[in-house]
Amino acid sequence: MRESNATLRWSVIGLLLAVVVAALGVSVWTLVDKGAGSNPGERLDSLIDPPRDETADREKVLAAARTFVQRFNTYGPDLLDSAGKMPDYAAVGELMTAKFRTVFDKNVGYAEETVKQTQIDRVGTPYAVGVASIDDDSAQLLVAGVVEFSYPDPADSAQRIPFEPLRFRYEVALVKQGGTWLVDDLDDLDDELPSFGEASIPEGGPPAGQPSGQPSGQPSGQPSGQPSGQPSGQPSGQPTDGTSPSTEEGR
Repeated sequence: MRESNATLRWSVIGLLLAVVVAALGVSVWTLVDKGAGSNPGERLDSLIDPPRDETADREKVLAAARTFVQRFNTYGPDLLDSAGKMPDYAAVGELMTAKFRTVFDKNVGYAEETVKQTQIDRVGTPYAVGVASIDDDSAQLLVAGVVEFSYPDPADSAQRIPFEPLRFRYEVALVKQGGTWLVDDLDDLDDELPSFGEASIPEGGPPAGQPSGQPSGQPSGQPSGQPSGQPSGQPSGQPTDGTSPSTEEGR
């Protein structure tokens, strides 16, 4: 009986030793295969504090900039609620830092008023997005695309008349907060004005930095004899000095 107990005891000890050896083997393999550095100490440090995954960060900032520019430039009558507000458009602020959202929130009312007055509809489409610079917690992105506009046909309210699309080129600044890339500023590269986050409110005019100004002319090729009172695509009092970031054709 004693011999059986001793055999069982040594068997358990042997099994435990085998598990320890296997675990050590896996640890060594992980250190060699996954660690980064020229010596075991550096490899161990890289496992404890792994380097930034640059490829993953680039993909995330590209997606964040594309999504933001598309939503920032897209709104219309379909988004108006019974109170004349556009809560879904205002929700674009969720993609921004607190500082930048404060500026954006001050301008949402202008977009809502534009849509209420003119029933203009706009759809932004980014066509090219590239990383200009990126580090651990900040990035600069370049985004190019077009904004398409339309307004109700005065002769048939069920139809809409398009304006010629306007091109834009933006520089989008992002910062990483809590593991999420958020938009911290937007600059129209063609309007020669301060960025959206830096623009001031002009005296007697609507807020500065409104996304991509509305087209002020008639749609290209539109027939003459247009009834009076047709919306021009801009609410009365909009500044004409280019205060809003323009979407003019890029240089």
